[in-house]
Formats: sequence, structure tokens, C-alpha cells
Amino acid sequence: MTLKKNYNLQSQKYYSKVILDHYNQSNFIENEKKDHLFKDISPIFIIGLPRSGSTLVEAIITSSENNIPSFGESAFINMGVINQLSSKILLNDEKQEIFNFKVNEFKNFVNKKYSQFSLIEKDVNYFVDKSLENFFNIDFILSIFPKAKFLHCHRNLKDSIIGIYQSLLPDLSWTHSIQNIITYIDNYRKIIKYFKKKYPNIIHDVSLENLTQNKEKISKEIFNFCGLRWDTNVLEFYKRDDLDIRTSSNIQIRNKITSYNTDKYSKYYNLFKDYQDKYPWLK
Repeated sequence: MTLKKNYNLQSQKYYSKVILDHYNQSNFIENEKKDHLFKDISPIFIIGLPRSGSTLVEAIITSSENNIPSFGESAFINMGVINQLSSKILLNDEKQEIFNFKVNEFKNFVNKKYSQFSLIEKDVNYFVDKSLENFFNIDFILSIFPKAKFLHCHRNLKDSIIGIYQSLLPDLSWTHSIQNIITYIDNYRKIIKYFKKKYPNIIHDVSLENLTQNKEKISKEIFNFCGLRWDTNVLEFYKRDDLDIRTSSNIQIRNKITSYNTDKYSKYYNLFKDYQDKYPWLK
């Protein structure tokens, strides 16, 4: 078994089974050593579901005069979590001690990964990470980045399901069937609700519908939340020659922002009839 395959198996089990029961039960140790934290860095983590405007938000933020670098969908936080818990995740009997999480070990792992591209401890006050599944990892992130902020990108959930399914995302096994997507979104709703209640001041909702219909107003709200200076260039991201987009939004993001098409996926909504009794949010 290759290392990559082994990591994928561990990650898949962790995010599909383990974390769903224990996302609010981690016990952080060594956290008292404040000198080991990234206390002067204010990273921006873009979280949510695929196909919900996250790439657009990333492009807007990185197009300002603030010159904020982005690590894209780095998965560095995931790697740090799995790296520390990997010897326990594949056990059939998950016990509470699995979630005794060593903050310094996590910090050193994450620092090493980010530093391959930028010396974040010395050179960067802000950066963007667009690993969407980090909505699972908010407590882990805050244990080392106490000034982190989270932009939660979302859209009409029915549209999200169809958009995700049509995108054929090869690295996300849960996106390959309607049932698996609905199950994932149901868990996502539960977890993001928990963290928004726990941390109401550091998670900011960004509706794709609102952003496309009121781009200047919503983009200013995003920059204000992040403590950044807004300028008109952020809405002209599509003119950039250095725009490095490696997601399925690559073509769309190279054009001007257009208003949200509320009818684009409506013809597929009948697919959800058999799921509405179990998942009322689909009605």
C-alpha cells in the first residue's frame, strides 16, 4: 500500500465516520505554551462545500493591494490532523484518548508544510487557505492560529448537490453519488451550525447568490471582516495574468462576475423527492 493510498484511507475514515461523532471532543494538550503559537498571523480559511463560490472569493481576496498569498486547497491542516492521529484512526474501536491532541506537534507539522512555499512566521501577516473541508477542523486551526478567520461560502443547497455531482471531482469519493453528497451535506450542516454558535465572531457567511448580485457591497463586507483594505481592483481579478486556479472553476473565474442563475439546476430538483422525508432541508 502506497503512502498516498494509506493517507487517503485514513482521511476518508476520519472525515466520514470518526469526526462526525467526535468533532467537539478534542482534548488539546501543551496549549499553555503561547510562544509556540502563530500569534501574529491572521490567516483566512475559506470553508464550505465545493461549487459554492470559494474560488471566486479566493480570487477577490488575492487581487487586492494587500498582496495576500494563497495556498489554494493545500490540505495541510488535514495532513497535520491525520499525521498525529493516523495510528489510531484505522482501529475499529475509537476511544476518547484518540483525541488527545498535541498542539506543538501539530504546529510544527503545519509550519513545515506551509514553509515549503512561504516563511509564514517571518514574512506573512495574512494568507489564504481554501481547503474547504476545514470546517471540520476549526478547533484544530484555532489551537495554533488564534487570530484565524473563516469565510464560509454557501449557496442554495439543492444547487450545491447538482453542481457537485456534475463536477465529477476525482479526489472526493463522496461526490460520486447523490446519496453520498446529501449525507455529507447533512453532516456539514450540523457541524458548521455548531461552530458558528461556538465562534460567532470569526466565521463570516458569504452567499454566492448575494455576492454575484451585490458584488461591491458583499466584497467590502468580506474585506472588513478580514481586516483588509478594499479597492476596486478586487472585482477585476479576471484581468490578472498570474491568476493560478487549479479547480473546476478555472474557466468561470476568468470572466466578470455574473448574476446567480436561480433556474440553472431547478429542472433537476425532482431528484430529491425520495430524500425529503429523511432530510427536511431538501423540501
